[in-house]
Amino acid sequence: MNHWHMYSFRYSFLMLLVFWLFIGGSLNAYSQDEINAQHILEKADESRAPWGDFSMNVMIENVDNRNNNTKHLFRVFIKDYIKSIVYYLYPIKQRGNLLLMVGDDLWFYVYRTQRPVRITPIQKLTGGASYGDVSRLSWSIDYIVDSLSEERVMINEKIYDSLLLKLMARSKSATYNKIDLYVDKKTFLPLKSFVYLFSGKKMKTIYYTGFSKIAGKTMNTKVEIVDHLSDEKKTVMLFSDVEIKKVPERFFIKSNLHELSGSIVQ
Repeated sequence: MNHWHMYSFRYSFLMLLVFWLFIGGSLNAYSQDEINAQHILEKADESRAPWGDFSMNVMIENVDNRNNNTKHLFRVFIKDYIKSIVYYLYPIKQRGNLLLMVGDDLWFYVYRTQRPVRITPIQKLTGGASYGDVSRLSWSIDYIVDSLSEERVMINEKIYDSLLLKLMARSKSATYNKIDLYVDKKTFLPLKSFVYLFSGKKMKTIYYTGFSKIAGKTMNTKVEIVDHLSDEKKTVMLFSDVEIKKVPERFFIKSNLHELSGSIVQ
């Protein structure tokens, strides 16, 4: 009888051990998948904001269905990856206007009224570009990876082996509610994305079509947007004149906007 109890105890202990090893292995594998997906997203981010502090010009060109073009030029300053201030350069009548993003707060400052107005990142900046498309360049901060899978995609008649990251917004500063982001399987550079409204409706298709080597790092310097809510109109964003240096903290204080409006860009 004692032998039977001892055998039963050992058998139960062995089965329990196998069970916990199985569960533990599954949990470890799941956690590793999450870690890998987050790492891929961070690598994709590196091409959008390769440095914590830098500034650049952003030219936005809108093309309507009649091939009429309009252009806007901005100087964008990024600090610590998540703070940004955007200075309007062109058209001249908008020069001196500012966008300020700190944390989850986005402010639009109109130099004529000298009043900052709170806005949301998804609101239209010009054409198919939203405010958040120039003021917020960190997917890995604003989104979590809901799923990761492999998929072959065609862009400009070229087929790519890609990874599809389905992203869900996790902060108020996120420009979109959901993003389907395709990145190159080998380099993790972004290829294209579908972005969605809170209703689930597809808002835009965004193509990441140009990359440049700057100070030893690869940077996404051309983005093409197709606006599905505005007759499939196209918008092209070009990033240039990159300057890598510390950006002053005073640029990101709301009470300084009046002063900055006339002095941030000489």
